[in-house]
Amino acid sequence: MQLRPWNTRLTGRIRPPSDKSITHRGVLFSALARGVSEVLDPLDSLDTGASLAVVQNLGVKLIEKTARRWVLESPGYYDLQEPRAVIDCLNSGTTMRLSTGLLAGTRFLTVLSGDESLRERPMARVMDPLRALGVDIRGRQSGKAPLVIQGGPHRGGASFLSVASAQVKSALILAGLSADDPLTIHEVLPTRDHTERLLRAMGASVEIQSDTIKVTPGPVSALTVTVPGDPSSAAYWAALAVLLEGSQLVIEDVSLNAERIGFYRLLRNMGARVEFTMSQEVPEPIGEIRIGWAPLKGVAVGADVVPGLIDELPLVALLGAHAEGTTVVSGAGELRVKETDRIRATTDNLRSLGIEIEERPDGFAVRGGQRVHRGSVKAMGDHRIAMMLAVAGAVADGPIVIEGAEAIEISYPEFFRDYWRFAGE
Repeated sequence: MQLRPWNTRLTGRIRPPSDKSITHRGVLFSALARGVSEVLDPLDSLDTGASLAVVQNLGVKLIEKTARRWVLESPGYYDLQEPRAVIDCLNSGTTMRLSTGLLAGTRFLTVLSGDESLRERPMARVMDPLRALGVDIRGRQSGKAPLVIQGGPHRGGASFLSVASAQVKSALILAGLSADDPLTIHEVLPTRDHTERLLRAMGASVEIQSDTIKVTPGPVSALTVTVPGDPSSAAYWAALAVLLEGSQLVIEDVSLNAERIGFYRLLRNMGARVEFTMSQEVPEPIGEIRIGWAPLKGVAVGADVVPGLIDELPLVALLGAHAEGTTVVSGAGELRVKETDRIRATTDNLRSLGIEIEERPDGFAVRGGQRVHRGSVKAMGDHRIAMMLAVAGAVADGPIVIEGAEAIEISYPEFFRDYWRFAGE
């Protein structure tokens, strides 16, 4: 796909696609409770479709599916059925990792696989703590998928996470609901808490104190969840608003979860004008974000804030190239094991567009005061990289060609519709 530079500022309002993380959880958690659950304003994408496939393979009925409403009916957790074939999680790490905890207490065997990219992502990080609870889960010797889960009785106790991962934490919380006794999970750093919020709304006993989560086993009730806009998907428009002089953007009906808006706090630290207005606090904080252009300055991003903006770090590299001073990201080694190696994908692609950027083992350093030049780049099958490159194309000094831009459909199928609308085309 060839993109031309924009000749306009970005102004207006946008309701970004519904939140992928919350849609995943609304779908997967429907299997926990007997009866009818509803997911309102869901994100219909390849990734969330993988989660739908999981619960349907377990005997959950999808009795209505429209653009605004998915209705699912579960027979109840202990009446779920054994899948008749391997379940394909496609490219969705969230689907696979959360499903391991969901399946921990079932009374049957399930095999989870996925595409080539997903089969190369690390799964030992979720298998090892589940095994420590007595869950029978196996994978390849390399600690990767396919995964085989023989559900059954398992214990609670204490689990100390070795990585800051909301997916691993969520898998353990789900396993804790079907354990023989309470489970206490100790986090390395705080991560997004969508799982805790939704399960508490379903009646689960999930107590949060500082860096620990205590889960008491027990049944939950069906839930209707309304999915807000995804702040990670909106981040690409926010980046354009702070890169194009004179821009003013309002992001509507978006999640303001404290662990999801780290990128917007970073924009404020870089000098951009960012305001938050809350309209709802439970079960998920929802509101709007106002963003206005201002000259940017370089920043240092460390391991303590990385979990809150992990998906947006490729954008931080692009913003840093346009800021005054140097921007350094460290403690982000997790980027190496996403849909692709996002550190290498970011640095290699930006170099192809004339940006001087240093690749580091756990991040990168980029000097400011640079300009994106015309060139050809590769999305490498990664939706986040593809969208970052589209933003680069809007501010480049000439056309850029993105190979594999279709990867964006994984999380934001209407991305280019909105892109051309804002560009005035």
